[in-house]
Amino acid sequence: MSISKLSDALNKYDQYGIIRVNTFHTLYVFICIFLVNFMFGPPYINQLLPIFGMGIIAAAASPSHVRKQQIVVLFIVIAIIWYICVNLVVNHNLATVIVNGFLLSLLYWLGRKIQFFAAIALICYLLGLILPPLNVSGNFDVYYNLIVMCIIYLIVIIAFMNLFPRVYYNRIWARAFYLCLHELVTIQRTLAAGETNFANSKHLIGLYRITSGLTQKEFTFSARRVNISLLHISSYMTALRTQILPINSQALLQSADICEQLCQKITLSESIQADYLAIADLPDGIKFSLQQLIIVWNKICLKI
Repeated sequence: MSISKLSDALNKYDQYGIIRVNTFHTLYVFICIFLVNFMFGPPYINQLLPIFGMGIIAAAASPSHVRKQQIVVLFIVIAIIWYICVNLVVNHNLATVIVNGFLLSLLYWLGRKIQFFAAIALICYLLGLILPPLNVSGNFDVYYNLIVMCIIYLIVIIAFMNLFPRVYYNRIWARAFYLCLHELVTIQRTLAAGETNFANSKHLIGLYRITSGLTQKEFTFSARRVNISLLHISSYMTALRTQILPINSQALLQSADICEQLCQKITLSESIQADYLAIADLPDGIKFSLQQLIIVWNKICLKI
């Protein structure tokens, strides 16, 4: 009973499961990094581990697998450049202030067009202050070795990130698909009851955002077909709501039943069989959209 309540609370707070998958992904990468450090004890770990850790955390909020890697690489490159610049003048207080001020100003200026730079500016500044300085002693090969080790660490981390099962991101999409479809069921039953005062679809935008982050080519193509079909159905509901088109209650209830059956199959990750032509009073475009939803789901349900 308590597990059911916890699951309901998590679903209410994290509707699509993005936070749970990202948390699991972040912990997985951290564990891999600590295992590599434990087994091999690579150099410069005191300087690089906090940078890589913050880079992974900065990427945790993204629902896109590829976008995560891009954020990690960009953050680490900027943080390493910042750390080296600060380390070059670490023994001169005035120069340290000038360098930090210049780099902060540069990132905030870049952040006017790309918000990511503004978001990481303060984090990079703090890392530049708290990380232990390198003992250069006039030998600048230390910086070369640091950059080489950073590249090696980065390759290892990207490799670990790519080993993470991408099926979890497909499940995020399936959850968004389920919620969007369930929302359409409610809208159709509301319209069939003669009511037009209801909220617009809010999960359709979330579904589009999640689809843009998918990486598997075949799955992404199918997901986009679903998005287009859902948009057609949602547009038709809007036309009924504004009374541009007449409302046929029986046809809407039949359509809602098919969508509800599909929702149940999405929950079970099973294929569905349905008679699309039985809804004679719906426009051909809407019947075709319903047909596409079921055809595409039957094709990709085993990949969820």
